Parts: sequence; structure tokens; C-alpha cells
Amino acid sequence: MKKHLQRLAILVFLIPICVWAKTELVEKTTTGFGESYQTALSSALMDAVRQVRGLEVGSEKQLKLDFKHLVNDSLEKKTASFGVEEQVFTQSKGWVQSYSVSSVKKPKDNNDVWEVSVVAKIPMHHSEIKDDARSSIAVMPFRFTHATFAIDDLEKGSNAFQMSSRMRDKIQTSLMQTQQFTVVNRNYGSEYVSEKALLSSNNVPAVEASRLGNLVGADFMIVGNIHDLSTKIERQTFYGMTQVEVIDRFDLSYQVIEVATQKILWTDNLVEEQARAETESTSSVLDDIAGLVVSSIMDVIYPVKVMDVVSPSEVYLNQGKSRVSEGDKFELLSQGRTLKDPDTGISIKIEGKKVGELTVDSVLPKYSVATLTSGDVKAVKKGAVVRLVKKSSSVTDIETNKQVRPTAGSSAAPIQW
Repeated sequence: MKKHLQRLAILVFLIPICVWAKTELVEKTTTGFGESYQTALSSALMDAVRQVRGLEVGSEKQLKLDFKHLVNDSLEKKTASFGVEEQVFTQSKGWVQSYSVSSVKKPKDNNDVWEVSVVAKIPMHHSEIKDDARSSIAVMPFRFTHATFAIDDLEKGSNAFQMSSRMRDKIQTSLMQTQQFTVVNRNYGSEYVSEKALLSSNNVPAVEASRLGNLVGADFMIVGNIHDLSTKIERQTFYGMTQVEVIDRFDLSYQVIEVATQKILWTDNLVEEQARAETESTSSVLDDIAGLVVSSIMDVIYPVKVMDVVSPSEVYLNQGKSRVSEGDKFELLSQGRTLKDPDTGISIKIEGKKVGELTVDSVLPKYSVATLTSGDVKAVKKGAVVRLVKKSSSVTDIETNKQVRPTAGSSAAPIQW
């Protein structure tokens, strides 16, 4: 019997370790005031939770009811034990693991109030995703001027909402893969509300409630407007063969806004035409547009840089497939400097001069490897900025590289008499 009790005691001791594997207990000493002892005690507990985990208005109202029920059970008069802690933890829905009353001051007269001080242990859930110094950013759905746009393989209208959602998802994915921002999700608000309601209910263990109140706010957000998306399809027939040329035009604007101040960090307009193969779908165009938005933002805030130099044929860049493709050519720049605008006093970063050129050989998710194709390897320094050599227009490429079947009388197929 004694051995069984020892085993049971060991199991009871191990249970909290498993439960609190992702939760830290933060001890806080707070003081509450109220017209009654229970009100002052509830106020002290509420302040302890507020200091550790913060509270939303809805959560605070619910928690006041939980604390009122908790302190009315007179648990504060009992000694701290595992059973009492478990009961406090359950009745407070996971906001408080345990507490003890350190001092009580009764009111001196009818104009005075109760003053109760407590030492409370508050569970704080920690995310499995490690915090770091990166700024957080959220991508909002792009607005659109029309419900439908004339960009479609069959020359029919396409749903603007669906296209906006795809662009948002692609921008969010690309930003995540750059590893320069902590990307926060703002796509599934109703699903989050549903899960939050479940964690607040009695259908889940109290320990799950420690996950509440940990939503991360965004430092920046990306917003935009889609003004035009259209497709021009031209068909030309030569000797029974039909050649199809598909050209997509897009016109959009976007802004990177600091959430706290609503100041605009960066803004740009993209108005371009892009050729598309007849076999490609419109989704490829939306992905390309999203890529241009991300590249434009990152080139200003976090340009691609040299991470390491091993040899002329092994130069490592700090960006991978989200911004770099095999065969891309980059201009290698010397170290720049920072100047101040004499009128505004704003610091302006001046880029260095071109000292060489790199060609990307291989691309991985988080970095890429390039070869120095021109310039001296001694000029390649860690931290040096590189700029993508802008490719010629896709429309122009199609015109200049168009394959034309030789016909009788041409220089390629002279007439045979």
C-alpha cells in the first residue's frame, strides 16, 4: 500500500511538469481596494493578471465574474496546497494558478475602503516560435475598384476578391521566406474568434486558457489598391497557323504603414505590361505582381546583401527563392554612405558605385550562391549591397525573339527557280 502511495505521489508531482512545459509562472505582488474584502481581493488578483498578461475588455468582464465566484468560496483562507492551487486554477479559468493574502487593512470609517495585498502566481504561455528583434508585419487584402476585372484565359471577367486574396497570400508567403520580418496572420479572423471562444469555454481544460491574451500586434502593415487588371489577346494567322499573343496589364498602388503612428514607411505604384504564354494561367500573373511588390519593398528596406565570400565562384547572398532566381544577374556595389538633407534633416542613404557583377548559380530557401562574372574578388565585401539588373520587358522580348517560319522569297528561304 505504501509503495502504491509513493507511486501516486510521483505521478502527481510529474503532472504539473507536463502541464507547464510551455508555461512560465510569474509571481506578482499587488494591492486591491474595494468596498468589501471580496471586492478588494478580486481587484488585487485582476491587477496581477493585467500586469503579466494584459486584458481585453471582454476578457476583463468575464474574469471579474470568475474572481467574484472564486473569492466567495473563501479559498483565500486556506493554506497553499496542490489541491487548493488546482481549484483556484480551475475556477479562474487558467488566469491564476495560486495566490496568498499578504496583508489586509480594514476601513477605518464609512469613508474608507478595504485594502488587500496578495502574492499571485500567474501562468504565462510562451510561443513555440522564438521571439526576436525583427519587426512584425501584416498583409491586408488589397482593395479593388471593380468587382470584376477583364483578365481571364477565356476573355471573361475574373472575380476581384479572389484575385486580391491570392495576391495577399503570395505576398505574405514571400515576405515570410525573406526571413527579415515576423509575419503575423490577419487572414482568418472568424476562425480565430471561434477558437478563442472554445478556449474560454468549459469544454477544454483550464490550462488551455493560458493561451489567451498572447496575440501579437503588427508593427507595420501592407495595404494596396488594384486599379486595373486586363488582358489583351491578339491572334495572327499565317498560312493556316495561328499565333496567339497574350499581354496582361496591371495597375496597382500599395503602402507600407507603421500601425502605431499611421506614418507611411514606403509607397509605390506599379503600372506594367507583361507577356504570358498561352498555356499559362492568370494565377501566374498575380504571383508575378505579388513578387514585384515584395521586391520593391525589400529593395528599399532590406536590399539583398553579400553574406560571405569564399572564392570568385562561391559568393553567398542572404536571400533565397523568395527574391532570387537561378540566372539572375546582380550589380555589386561598393560601400555607400549616409547624408542629411539640408532642408529636412532627414538621413538619406547613398548607394556605392558598381564594382562588379554577380550571376546566381543556385538558390535555396534562405540563401543563394553566385559567381563573380566581372570585377575583382577583393572588392567583394561582406555586407555589400547588390542590385538586380533589370530585365528587359517581356513584351519586347517576345517581339524581338519571335519565331517566324521562313517563307519563300525571304533571305532565310530564297525562291528556287
